Amino acid sequence: MKKWFDGFCAAFSMYSTVPMPQIQWEQDTMRYLFCFFPWVGALTGGLCLGWAWLCRVLSVGPMLFAGGMTLLPLAVSGGIHLDGLVDTADALYSRRETEKKLEILKDPHVGAFGVIVCGGYLLAAFALWGQLYETPRLLSLCCAGFFLSRCCSALAVVSFPAAKNSGLAHLFSGYADQKAVRICCGCDLALAGGLLIWPFGWAAVAVLAAVGIVFAGFWRLCRKQFGGITGDLAGFFLQITELAVLLVCTFGGMLG
Repeated sequence: MKKWFDGFCAAFSMYSTVPMPQIQWEQDTMRYLFCFFPWVGALTGGLCLGWAWLCRVLSVGPMLFAGGMTLLPLAVSGGIHLDGLVDTADALYSRRETEKKLEILKDPHVGAFGVIVCGGYLLAAFALWGQLYETPRLLSLCCAGFFLSRCCSALAVVSFPAAKNSGLAHLFSGYADQKAVRICCGCDLALAGGLLIWPFGWAAVAVLAAVGIVFAGFWRLCRKQFGGITGDLAGFFLQITELAVLLVCTFGGMLG
């Protein structure tokens, strides 16, 4: 039982800014870390729903709502996944060979392409959240995307080959109980999908299809461009998945 509790604390300590009890970081600590990673997304989605409720109660405008919804996930995660998006953008747009791309991922400096993509990403998220405030029918479905993205990100880390023999993805994947992570995250994904389809119908099917398409494209990207997965690539996938869910829910709400 202690190993599961340590895995819970490790997941929130590593991938959120939520204060957690101090634990000893050992191999057993990381064994079940990814089993609890999706629940960081559940917390993020819950906080976003709380912000949406507060905005309705206070009758604030769509710009303030959109600003909060754009920044709140970053506040919860500490920006760790957005950092992966920025580093991956620099590597991809370098158009260099695989080894050089992996070197760019490790480089702590941010290049011009990373800044451009980061700015464009945040602007797109802000605009989509603002529109969703005007047509909020699928707001709850959209907030579930934080949970779905982390389920798939965890599955990718323990299922895809590592691009290099170092880094967090290689370390955590090696120490993780991969079978337990696949079972937990697979069941989480299936249960969440079923619960979402019941109230949202075809909109939920569209969201799940978008997540699947992004996951398939991500596998192809990892294999062809980098030779496997890294921690930065996992963060890149998570951010792109959440933006895809937001896009589907925003336009789905407008059509509905």
